[in-house]
Amino acid sequence: MLRAVRRSLLAAMAATVAVALACNRDAESPPPASPNAWLTDIGGLVVSTATTGSSIDPNGYVVVVDNTQRQSIAPSGVVVFTGLAPGQHTVALTDVASNCTVSTPLTVMVSLLGSGTAAFPVSCAPAGDLTVSASTTGSNLDPDGYTVTLDGNASTSQPLATNGGTATFNAVAAGSHSVALSGVATNCAVSGPNPQSVTVPAGGTASASFTVTCVAQTGTLTVTASTTGSNLDPDGYTVTLDGNASTSQPLATNGGTATFNAVAAGSHSVALSGVATNCAVSGPNPQSVTVPAGGTASASFTVTCVAQTGTLTVTASTTGSNLDPDGYTVTLDGNASTSQPLATNGGTATFNAVAAGSHSVALSGVATNCAVSGPNPQSVTVPAGGTASASFTVNCTALVSRITGVGQIFTGPASPGSDAKTFDFDVQAGPSGRVKYTDWHEVFPNGMPLTLIVDPSDAGTAITAFRTSSSTCHTATGGAEFDAIGRINDATGTLVTFTMIACDSKTDANYLRVEIPSFGYSRAGVLTSGEIDRTGP
Repeated sequence: MLRAVRRSLLAAMAATVAVALACNRDAESPPPASPNAWLTDIGGLVVSTATTGSSIDPNGYVVVVDNTQRQSIAPSGVVVFTGLAPGQHTVALTDVASNCTVSTPLTVMVSLLGSGTAAFPVSCAPAGDLTVSASTTGSNLDPDGYTVTLDGNASTSQPLATNGGTATFNAVAAGSHSVALSGVATNCAVSGPNPQSVTVPAGGTASASFTVTCVAQTGTLTVTASTTGSNLDPDGYTVTLDGNASTSQPLATNGGTATFNAVAAGSHSVALSGVATNCAVSGPNPQSVTVPAGGTASASFTVTCVAQTGTLTVTASTTGSNLDPDGYTVTLDGNASTSQPLATNGGTATFNAVAAGSHSVALSGVATNCAVSGPNPQSVTVPAGGTASASFTVNCTALVSRITGVGQIFTGPASPGSDAKTFDFDVQAGPSGRVKYTDWHEVFPNGMPLTLIVDPSDAGTAITAFRTSSSTCHTATGGAEFDAIGRINDATGTLVTFTMIACDSKTDANYLRVEIPSFGYSRAGVLTSGEIDRTGP
């Protein structure tokens, strides 16, 4: 009952005090030094403010008691707090404009039955405004902007954008002030003084601008891959940074490294692509990796491949004459270790466990009188778990027996009167060919040596028979004989029938014999120079 009466009296009397203070303000006089001095017997706390000067904050202030109770108060006003426990209490005046000064907080004693008082005289100086901006250039700009603080007072701090923003301080006391920029990233630096000194004019606006320069903040990223299993990817992979195709680099299946230099410090994405269909990446792809400024980060991909093979069969079909007697050789992908023999006709070369995909298969060992029709090597695709086939078509032409020779038998220079016999012939089964034979010892009256000629341009001359062997030679099949009609270079160009025997000895000297029966002419000897060659069956 006593508490209720006391509260009613306190409220009524506080209202009376407020009216009295209002009258005092109207009379431009401060409130009484102790506005509740005559209420000391009923308890409570009366707080008053008296503000003088210019640029007074029209919004007033906030009174805070013991950091728990708070009330708004006019620049020159009174508020009453009730229900306070007896003892000392802390009373603070907050939200005071920066151009105003006040002594705060105060310590006030409240008795059990009496009330305490707290009076705050506030003095305000002329005020203006201050705007602060920042201009930032360079690389890796500060992403979260800066903080601006006035006169080192943390309670005044405001955020400021990296570029284009403005922090505004209102009702700043006219005069010199300090404004500081903080929260600058480590790779950025403020050009010029920080803090800056700026003079705020009474009733006007001052400005301060900070210039910040940032340098690139980069590091290095290395990427590797480890691949296991069967049928590993033969052409490796591709690594791409942050999904940007222009950064892509090749990466070997195993043992290689892709290096990205001058990468902006921070989080990045690195992806592995170009992985064969029978292979899979273990773990995240792409991976997230953080590159440290001035350091190196690494990312490693693990790839596992499974066997993916098939079978390849190769056959050959050979037509024509004088077919290759010893067959052919088939080689896969140019690798000699894979080579297999293949019969001329009817055989098959089989390659097992061939990696699925495109391969090259080549036929070699083809006789000189035979030719492969179509591409050689061929490209063939082996399916996983299946069989691919490749077939070669070979056509052979008949081998023609042939004897050629250029050289000399007997010694001496090729000049009239010498024992030398020179020759130059090329004759083959058919028969056809040409012959020039000169006996420098046999000289006609006109001074010319005996010369015997068979030439396709001379219709009177011809090769009339060709024999692929001769019993005169050490090995019968090591030589050849032919009969011919030739023209000699006598005065009338007489046509004569002759036989020439030529031996191509592989182990000893070559041999030549020339017989002209109508002349009773027979000459033979081992070659002293030159060569005789026999080819064909």
